[in-house]
Amino acid sequence: MENKKKKRYGIIAALLLLVLAAGVGTYAWLTATQTKVNEFTVGSIDKPEVKPDPDQPNKPGDKPTDPSVDGYLFETKWTDKSKMIPGTTINKNPNVGIGKDSDSSYVFIYVKNAIVKTDAENALAKTPYFTLNSNWKPVATDQVKTNGSEGQYVSGLFMYTADGTSTPAELTPADGKAAYTGELFSTVHIPAGMNNADVVKDKKPAMTVSCYIFGADQKGDKADAATNALEQAKEWAKTQAQA
Repeated sequence: MENKKKKRYGIIAALLLLVLAAGVGTYAWLTATQTKVNEFTVGSIDKPEVKPDPDQPNKPGDKPTDPSVDGYLFETKWTDKSKMIPGTTINKNPNVGIGKDSDSSYVFIYVKNAIVKTDAENALAKTPYFTLNSNWKPVATDQVKTNGSEGQYVSGLFMYTADGTSTPAELTPADGKAAYTGELFSTVHIPAGMNNADVVKDKKPAMTVSCYIFGADQKGDKADAATNALEQAKEWAKTQAQA
């Protein structure tokens, strides 16, 4: 009788183990897992591979890669230490480009003019000035300075508009080629009334041109990316004015 009880208990224990084993197996069989890895990237604003075409400044030149291309800002007709002669013009043609793989961007140029003494008599009228080409506009009237005549600018913040409208336009590479804004201006005019005594003496007379390139998909907390770009460019221009 005792042996039969032991056998029965043994059988029950074995069945319990089988049930437990079956439970474990069923649980493992019904599980599911998944892993998804999302790689992030950042935009790019690359330097152009070639200089702009001197005759068509809003298009890339057809020369092989030029080792001297080391930035985004080009002046293909500028001659170092160009001599100022009253009543003449000097070739100076700032142009901004971005490489073929760059993101679409808004482009701004700030011009700082430190040629004539600020305390010279009729200083603005004697200050070298430039006139804008059709694809550029002032960011706002309070962001630029003229010599007193409409359209004759001496300094300030300007934006690439492409079609001459009052809003910034996107500069976008296409067909595997770099994109260029075209020239902000092509020459600097030296006023006939300027004389040697009007030019700064404590430092070298200079006109400094700087560009600001802002990725066109950066809306931030503004209504749109163009509005954000304009506000950021104005803040940047303040630093350039103080430099």
